[in-house]
Amino acid sequence: MKIKSKILFMLLAMILVFISGCAEDKKQIVLNQSGNISSYEFEVFLNEWNNKVPANTTTYYLLEDTTTVQVVNLEINCSKLAIYPPESLGGGSAENPIKNFVLLAEPANETLAEPANETLAEPSNETLTEPVNETLTEPVNETSALTRTLEELSHRNVTSDLNYTLTQEISKNMKVLNLEFEEPVTGFVAYTLVVPKTQNFVFMKPDSEFIRVILPPGYDTGNRIFGIAQPTPSNVSFDEKGRKNLLWISSNMGERDEAIQVKYYSQSAPLLFLGAIMALLIGVGLVLFYYARSKRELESVKGIFELEREYEKKHHKRK
Repeated sequence: MKIKSKILFMLLAMILVFISGCAEDKKQIVLNQSGNISSYEFEVFLNEWNNKVPANTTTYYLLEDTTTVQVVNLEINCSKLAIYPPESLGGGSAENPIKNFVLLAEPANETLAEPANETLAEPSNETLTEPVNETLTEPVNETSALTRTLEELSHRNVTSDLNYTLTQEISKNMKVLNLEFEEPVTGFVAYTLVVPKTQNFVFMKPDSEFIRVILPPGYDTGNRIFGIAQPTPSNVSFDEKGRKNLLWISSNMGERDEAIQVKYYSQSAPLLFLGAIMALLIGVGLVLFYYARSKRELESVKGIFELEREYEKKHHKRK
């Protein structure tokens, strides 16, 4: 009986330790203040490779101050969103993992129900001459309705009043924030991350089909001396503001590509570097020129001394 009691006591102690550890690792985060909608760009990104339909997209806007990054998620029928704060990869603040949180979304079951049926034609007894187009009507209407809904959400000036919970836990030895909704939603989720003050942005690959990084105006990447993006983006383009846009497609990335790194630099950096190299070469050339000139002068002086010595030797011999 004593052995059984000891075993039971040990099991209870292990269960208590496990429960207390889980309670410490997972905690709820309360965001008291609503964010500023006007500080973000809400763009309805369309899948150019699939009939230009809206797609789940995570966009990172890098700012010129290099201390904050704005993140805008376009989510379709989303019930849970994982957010990896910068401290997961060696930066950021544990007290304020995210700030300026903005939610512009609607329940997913309401975003398509009404608009999708608006353009459906009434049944008719007439003979259909082109039955092939009949199968395309509803999907096209659903896509256009979804696009209209997202466009409407992107122009709202009031945040959505939806119930959600934000918790922080440890997953795979990294801190992760889990944003969970009571029911699936469609729309935009935006927040700001505080990152180390460097021009080297590293982040975990989000659970989105499309991943975008927008560089600040006047900045570039792709020069192996100054910095590149790894893995290589699927597409590189420029927007109307002249900013460089990097795009990754999750389905085209390898299984080992769990993180994305973007090293960027000022567009004038290569020119300034070239100017510095040219100035250095000119300086080296001037030093070599003056060295050669001084060497010739010393050799000429040395030659004069040798002539004087020979002259003195001949003069002493004559005496």
